[in-house]
Amino acid sequence: MTDTDQDDAPIEPHLPLTVDSPIFWAEYLIDHKALRDFYKERGVHCYDCCAAEVETFAQGAKVHEGGPFGAFDPQEIVDGLNALAKEHPFDPSTYVERTLLRRVVDMLFG
Repeated sequence: MTDTDQDDAPIEPHLPLTVDSPIFWAEYLIDHKALRDFYKERGVHCYDCCAAEVETFAQGAKVHEGGPFGAFDPQEIVDGLNALAKEHPFDPSTYVERTLLRRVVDMLFG
């Protein structure tokens, strides 16, 4: 493998999450039940969001600034998610299948 091949390889989800990490990485790294509860407690609607695959935490916070779901501090969220990932790593037994809406959007635009 050449250096060019390595540069073109997709970046795999990994910890620690940063404000520049894609939002969907959390769904690959953290137990789904714990992640849903975490977001719900904070009024953050990132779980199973179609935009989570293309937005970073910083971008998501900017997009929702002043919106109907309210703003959130991306650094505070990723700090909490990194701690949550240590306590509740991804567990296939709690995997939650994507919603019908998310699957349709993925089929049409994915």
